[in-house]
Amino acid sequence: KVVLRHERYIRKIRGGQKTSNMSFNMALATELDSVSYVKIAIGGVILSIIVSVSTAVYCGLYFVGKYRELTHKNRSDKPFANGFSMGTLLRVLLEGLSLDSFFKIMTETCRNRLYTVVKLPNKNDLWLVGHPAIVKEIFGPGTSKNWVRATKDESIESLTFEKPDPKLANRAMLYTGSDSGWKHTRVALTPFFYNKDFTSVDKDMDRVICEHIDLAVSENGGNVELLNMTLTITIDLVLQLLYGTVLKGDDFKNLVKSLAGYITPGSPSLYDGTLDLPGGASCFDYHRKVGAEIGRNAKPGTLASIICASAIPEELKDENLAFFLEALTPAFASFWCICHALTDKTGEMAKKIKNDPIFRQQCIKESLRMYPPVPSLFPRIAQKDMEIPNPLYDERKTPTARSWFGSIPVEERKTIKIKKGIRAFVIPSVLHYDERFWFNPESFMPERWEKDPFLLEMKNTAATAIFEKRKTVNYGGLLSTATEKIKSKSRLNFLEEISKFFAGNKTSSNIRNFMFGHDHETFMADASYDNLAVRTGPDVMELQPWCYMPMGLGMHACLGRRLALRMVDAILYNFLDNEVTFYNGMVPSMFATKTHYERVQGIDCVYYMPADPAYITVNPRKSLSFKDKANMRVSVVDYVELRKSGIKSKKLTDLLAEAMLADDSDDSSDDEE
Repeated sequence: KVVLRHERYIRKIRGGQKTSNMSFNMALATELDSVSYVKIAIGGVILSIIVSVSTAVYCGLYFVGKYRELTHKNRSDKPFANGFSMGTLLRVLLEGLSLDSFFKIMTETCRNRLYTVVKLPNKNDLWLVGHPAIVKEIFGPGTSKNWVRATKDESIESLTFEKPDPKLANRAMLYTGSDSGWKHTRVALTPFFYNKDFTSVDKDMDRVICEHIDLAVSENGGNVELLNMTLTITIDLVLQLLYGTVLKGDDFKNLVKSLAGYITPGSPSLYDGTLDLPGGASCFDYHRKVGAEIGRNAKPGTLASIICASAIPEELKDENLAFFLEALTPAFASFWCICHALTDKTGEMAKKIKNDPIFRQQCIKESLRMYPPVPSLFPRIAQKDMEIPNPLYDERKTPTARSWFGSIPVEERKTIKIKKGIRAFVIPSVLHYDERFWFNPESFMPERWEKDPFLLEMKNTAATAIFEKRKTVNYGGLLSTATEKIKSKSRLNFLEEISKFFAGNKTSSNIRNFMFGHDHETFMADASYDNLAVRTGPDVMELQPWCYMPMGLGMHACLGRRLALRMVDAILYNFLDNEVTFYNGMVPSMFATKTHYERVQGIDCVYYMPADPAYITVNPRKSLSFKDKANMRVSVVDYVELRKSGIKSKKLTDLLAEAMLADDSDDSSDDEE
C-alpha cells in the first residue's frame, strides 16, 4: 500500500509521467523510515507500561509478603539476622530511626542472636550487641583492657553526622571516657559512696518523702501523677543528702523544671518558651549554676564538700557538682516498683513488699531488670583486631546455603572477628529480655531472685563459686524441674536425643502436619532445637550474670548505687505504707495492654522514661510529727547490712550462709582496673 500510494502521488506531481527508480526509492525509503520510527515509539511506550506495571505488581507483592512476614505471629521464632542486614535497617527506618526501634527489633527474636552491624559513611562500624558472650568480652576481667569507653561527644558523633554543640559540653565523670579527669573524680568520691553508713540517713529520707506525700494530699487531695511525685522527691533527697541544702518555693520548682527538661532533650517546652527559667537560662545552664552555688557552700561531710576539697581540677569541680543533681535513677526505679506492686489486685504483694525487706529488694531488682534506668551503655571502642570463639557455632549442624555474595552466615562461623575501631553498643534491655537466659522475661517475677536478692552482690569477678552455689534461675529459660534430667546426660548424648525427637515431629506421625502444614511444623521444630540447645549450653550459667546490668558494667558502673538503692527502698516503702492505689482503681493502659518496649521511651543516653502517665491516690495515715518512723522501716541492700541488721529467720540465715562473705567490704570488680 505504501508503494502504490507513493507511485500515484509522484505521477500526480509529474503530470502522469513515471519517475525514475532512484527518486521513487528515496521517497519510499523516507516514508518507510517514518513508519518504522512510529512503530518503535509505540512499541517502546507499550513495553515501558508493561515493565512498569509488572515491576509495581512484583514490588507490591514482595513488600506485602515482607510485611506479613514481619507481622506474623511466629516472627519471634525466626533466626536473627546477624551482622549487616538491609532488612533490619529497613525495619528500623519504618519504625522510626531511634534507640527504641533498635530495642524493639532486637528483642523480638533471640534465636541465634549475636549482634547487628550498622554501617555509616566514613565511620567505623557500629555493633549492637545481642549476646552475653560478647558483653563478657567487652567488660570481663582480662579482656576489658582491649576496649576503651567513648565519651558522650564521641557517642553522638558516631551516631550522627554532626559535631556536638560546644555550648552543651559536659565534662562531668559520667560523660567522659577514662581520662585523668574521670580518674581524679573516681578516686575522690569512692570512699564516700562505699564506706559511708547510709543507714544513718534512713530517718531523713522518710521525713522528706512523707513531707511530699502530705503536700500532695493538702494541695490535690492525694491525687497525683506518680512520676511527678517520684522525680520531685528524688531531687529533694539528692539536695539534702548530697549537698546538705534545702531549696524552697520557686527555687526548688525551677530546679525541678530545669532537670526534667535536661534529661528529656526532645521536650516541647525547650522550644515553645514554656520553660520560663530565670534570666531565660537553658536547662543545662540553670542547673549547672545552681549546682555550683549550693556545692560551694555545702555542709562539711556532704558529697559536695568532698568534691570542693578534693584534688579534682578546678575546671571540673563545677561540672561534677552539677552532674550529681542529675543522679535521678531512684525516681524511675521506684516508679516501676510501685506500679507493679499495685497491679496485684489482692494487695498481697504490696503487703509483703512493705513487711519483708528482703522481698522488697527482690522486687527492686526485678524492676531494674524489666526497666533498666539507662537505655544504652556508652559505646566501647575496640583498640585492636580481635577474634573470639563463636558461642553459637555447632559443628553438628548442616551448613545453610551461602548468600549471593558467597559469605557464611555469622552464626555458622567458628569465630567472631572484631576489627580495631569498632564501636560496640550494649542495650541492657536487649539482654534483660533474652529468653535464652531468663525464664519468662516478660513477666514481673520477684521470686526469680529468691536465692540472690541483692543487686550489689551480682558481682562479675573470678569468684564464680558464688554464682555456681547460688543459681538464680536454673538453666536460664527453662523450668527448674528440667535441671536434674539435663545434668544426668552428657552434652553430646543430650543433643543427639533432642535432635531425634524434633526430627520425629517433622514426619507424618505428627498430626499437626496435616492440620497446619509440614513447612510450619518443620520451621517450629528447628526453632525449638536451636533454643533448647542454647539454653542448656555448658556456659549458660557463666553467661547469665552478663545478661544483667541495670547499673552498668565495669569501672564505669554507677558509683552511687548503694545510696540509690536505699532511696528506692525508702520511696517504695513509704508510698505503700501510705496506702497508695491507682487513681479510682484504674490500672494504666501500659500495664494492661502494652508490651515491655511500648511502656518505655528511650529519649537520651541517661534514662529510660515511662511512656505514659500513671495516676495514683495516696492516703497518709501518719502526720509529720512522727519521731521514730525510721525505726519502723528495716532496709538492707546487701549481705553486709543483712548481717548487721539483727534480723532472725531461717530464710535469712540460709542466705547468709550462701553469701560466703569473708569481710564487710564490697570488693566488686566493677570498680577495679
